[in-house]
Amino acid sequence: MTDEIKKLTCRDTTYLVISARDTPLSNQQIAELDAHLQTCSACRTAKQQFAQVFSQLDTLLARGEEP
Repeated sequence: MTDEIKKLTCRDTTYLVISARDTPLSNQQIAELDAHLQTCSACRTAKQQFAQVFSQLDTLLARGEEP
């Protein structure tokens, strides 16, 4: 039995991209996210931008932890 891939909105996609930073996505969520990203260039761009912001945040937070 296979799960049907739900069509996500851009808002749903944003929530999943942000959530994936803190908690692993389920296989179903990954499939839904990938399906949306294949068809939405705006969400692909937003995902890349979130990745850059998260990377910069990680760098800044690591600097703040140094003695």
